[in-house]
Amino acid sequence: MRFHFKGALALLVILASSSLPPASGGASPGEVPMFLALDEPLEPLFPSVVPMRRHDVYDLKVRLKDLGFYSGPLDDSYDPACVDAVKRFQVGYWLDADGTVEFSTWRALAHGVARPEKPAIGPPPEGVLSIEVDTQKLGLTLMVDGKPWRTYPIAAGKWEAMTPVGEWRIIDKGYRAGGPFGSRWMALDVPWGGYGIHGTNMPWTIGGYFSVGCIRMFNEDVEEIFEMIPYGTLVVVKGYRPQLDFTKPIGPGSRLPEVVALQQALRANGFDAGRCDGVYGTVTAAKVRDVASTYGLPYGKHLVRDVLRVLGVK
Repeated sequence: MRFHFKGALALLVILASSSLPPASGGASPGEVPMFLALDEPLEPLFPSVVPMRRHDVYDLKVRLKDLGFYSGPLDDSYDPACVDAVKRFQVGYWLDADGTVEFSTWRALAHGVARPEKPAIGPPPEGVLSIEVDTQKLGLTLMVDGKPWRTYPIAAGKWEAMTPVGEWRIIDKGYRAGGPFGSRWMALDVPWGGYGIHGTNMPWTIGGYFSVGCIRMFNEDVEEIFEMIPYGTLVVVKGYRPQLDFTKPIGPGSRLPEVVALQQALRANGFDAGRCDGVYGTVTAAKVRDVASTYGLPYGKHLVRDVLRVLGVK
């Protein structure tokens, strides 16, 4: 007689959710704001005549392939071959072999994947905390007064959905009982999309490029830093960036990755416009005019393009 875990696991989730402390900000326990929820699907995957297409299917296929259940293409289609692989996996883990991938199956898939052992730490030394994320090295470093204190492994955005380079602020925080956001999340103020730092129910993805731009951490790691990080904490993301398009109009009110590149170039050339936040505001506009005055550039519709050329941005 086979014992099924789904009902028991669902009960455990409910009990865990009821015992969570209140969220630190505007979101209630277990709630994820819409601007952040865009990145990680919360609904189950299930077999369908027209295969579901979702970015987390890629994560699923990678894990099934590592475990020897799947040998097909690594893409985002929940196709029959992947469904069959899930059913075989579910049989091996005493789950209902229905091909539906929900909490209990994701949890079973994560079995055996552990965070590398690290010594316990206390609070960081006195000083101003900030975070530096390097998407090339796939690491998140907690900084104290601008000096590295501790580095954690991460997963970053896929090549077609890179983690946004720039200087962001923590604007919201919350708890989760599990699921794709893991046990904690912290939202960033990126102006063109919903991005954040959070845990994951897919720990095998840490150390690779799997998300749609968010920064994933082991649950134990995000829990370790969560209480230390106050609202407004600076998060500097550096590393890979997508191909930028400087032919598009850029000016007052623009909120684009291209504006981050402009702000970084202004700073590098002695025209610091403040935080490189991707928003073409009054300070950025003033610094662009300063560059134009310094180099004798005309104040026409191509002002930003001309400034970018003078600053060496391509």
